[in-house]
Amino acid sequence: MSRSNDLNRIRELLQRRRREILTANAGAHRELTALKDQERDPEYEENAQSELADYTLSSLLESQRREIMLIDAALRRMDMGVFGDCVDCGFEIPIERLEALPFAIRCEEDATLHELETRGGPAATPSM
Repeated sequence: MSRSNDLNRIRELLQRRRREILTANAGAHRELTALKDQERDPEYEENAQSELADYTLSSLLESQRREIMLIDAALRRMDMGVFGDCVDCGFEIPIERLEALPFAIRCEEDATLHELETRGGPAATPSM
């Protein structure tokens, strides 16, 4: 399979994932709204459970928002013709890496170097 075909397949996967997230996000918004509209029981334990559910749904919505941003950025890079090119060295990121991590903007070697620099130099431990 050609790289172009591989990239088109990744685009389709990203678009499908985006639709799935938006559908799940709408459901989470409905649940959060329903939770907030419920009459609050004066029992402390039930309030604590409601607050925990509220926090959990809010965290889920934030996580979904971040993933949508990553997907949108990857789709923009595709539209610009730079998707799959390492932002540091300019070489093509291997298709296997893009399939596993379609938001990747760096090849594995440059990603490791970037992470080490970000985490405090060569003494830092990579997070993989």
